[in-house]
Amino acid sequence: MRPNRLREAWTQGRAVTNCWLSLPGGLATEILSHQGWDSLTIDLQHGQSDYAQMCAMLTAISTTDAVPLVRVPWNN
Repeated sequence: MRPNRLREAWTQGRAVTNCWLSLPGGLATEILSHQGWDSLTIDLQHGQSDYAQMCAMLTAISTTDAVPLVRVPWNN
């Protein structure tokens, strides 16, 4: 398992950058992942992505050191 860069930065008192992804798409996600963001958030609650698209987006994020976050569509 790779280290969580967000937790490491917060432990050291550093600020982090995050990009919010509300439109689905593995290619756009991969491009954004390579732009140096500390984390990327996939918005399933108000975004246009579904579960299958989220899986492709998480795969794209995994090609970089960015930490993936997902805003779930419900709180069950």
